[in-house]
Amino acid sequence: MLTSLVGLPVSELDTPALLIDLDPFERNITAMAADIAARNCAWRPHTKVHKTPAIAHNQIAAGAIGVACAKVGEAEVMAAAGIRDILIANQIVGPIKTRRLAQLCHHADVITSVDAVENVRELDAAAREHGSRIGVAIEVNTGMHRSGTEAGAPTVALAQKIAGCDGLRFAGVMAWEGQAMSMTPGPEREQEIVRACRSLVETAEAIRAVGIPVEIVSAGGTGTYLTSAAVEGITEVQAGGGIFGDQIYRDFGARVEPALTLMTQVVSRPTSDRIVVDAGRKSIDPGLRPPTVKGIATSQPIALSAEHGKIILDTPCDTPRAGERIEFWVGFGDQCNHLHEHFYGIRNGIVEAIWPIAARGRLQ
Repeated sequence: MLTSLVGLPVSELDTPALLIDLDPFERNITAMAADIAARNCAWRPHTKVHKTPAIAHNQIAAGAIGVACAKVGEAEVMAAAGIRDILIANQIVGPIKTRRLAQLCHHADVITSVDAVENVRELDAAAREHGSRIGVAIEVNTGMHRSGTEAGAPTVALAQKIAGCDGLRFAGVMAWEGQAMSMTPGPEREQEIVRACRSLVETAEAIRAVGIPVEIVSAGGTGTYLTSAAVEGITEVQAGGGIFGDQIYRDFGARVEPALTLMTQVVSRPTSDRIVVDAGRKSIDPGLRPPTVKGIATSQPIALSAEHGKIILDTPCDTPRAGERIEFWVGFGDQCNHLHEHFYGIRNGIVEAIWPIAARGRLQ
């Protein structure tokens, strides 16, 4: 039983192991909640980064109003864990998923996003067939050019269609100003975030002008929330990943500390400047932001194969030796956490909590 590990030193864990340093982790949750509240905005953290009900409950305890999810499967896990206010920030399409969503609405207050009248019709039909009412928010394209209706009149027209559906409850509008993530931090990036959010707010106001209430105007991720949460008319932000203090978000100014590491074991020391550990791409995906080695100076990025990581030292030496532990700072938790079954919460070197990553693999 994994629970038998609670109270033991972290050295008792087998590797690779995904560790949360609980002190900075808890400070990050408190800091994000406070920063968002100070901007007169609500916090609806996205769970796709951690997929863990225990963490979602920690965020709600700190002031979050609910959660955002990427998939019906994630929402089902969160609802089963007692979380009631859920936004699925993607389109749910097709008879299998719309049936599941309609049934889930018997157990939680679920809102899903839409951007097409055909999807509105099938959601309405599913809700009426299964005797539930599905909350709906229109996703608006504010410059990312992925999903979403165009701002203004096209979104107003779709809102009017939704308002006429007995099986649906129109909740509001949402967007993701993700195009700003590729921009260098600075005034131009800030201006683009503000422009995108104001476009969403203006669209919400246009819907209200035709007599349809708009409850939520949802935007923002960890890379943008310090700006988007302050835009007047944005009611909530979906920033979630910042709780781990990933380097990718700290580069964008999020006021958080690194709290997530992958503990590995040295399995080979073939030369004095080369270390091989037991974690590769199946334990951590380096795609968007590669991991870095904690506390060891290296001369080049970690080289990852399927099951191994290769570290080249700046200065050749005999330590660490085979069997000793090395931790990696996780550069981007979204590309690591779903590969593991548990988070190990560590405080002062002792295992304090073990949290199942219950929604891992919930891709449907």
